[in-house]
Amino acid sequence: MKRTGEIVLAIIAGVINFLALISGVRSVSLNPSALEQQLSAAGSNLSSQDVTNIVHLLHLVGTILVVFSVISLILMIGSLILLKRGSGTKLGGWLLILAGVTSIMEVVPAVLYVIAGIMTLARKPKSNFSNAGI
Repeated sequence: MKRTGEIVLAIIAGVINFLALISGVRSVSLNPSALEQQLSAAGSNLSSQDVTNIVHLLHLVGTILVVFSVISLILMIGSLILLKRGSGTKLGGWLLILAGVTSIMEVVPAVLYVIAGIMTLARKPKSNFSNAGI
């Protein structure tokens, strides 16, 4: 059975998820001292402790984004393999829903993964039985 809609939604979500992964890697790889200098030079009324806390928060969010993006991309690739083979479509649907749950920080990919997973689980296989002869 063709699963073009599910595969297209999963690929679109995967591309957006990959862009979020790149964004997370960039925020983790930033030089903390340079970022602290830029925040201090911005002329805001932040204390040095506030600037340090902001930098640590950005690093933490970036790390979490990277970890969950990698996990959801792995789940998406596994589900696409199952959907392309045609065997294990229910498992592929559940993997897409699980990918949506793990990428909950990224709203658009999470919604697309869940929609594709529900579409996979809700589609009924075509029956070979025909009513034409009755």
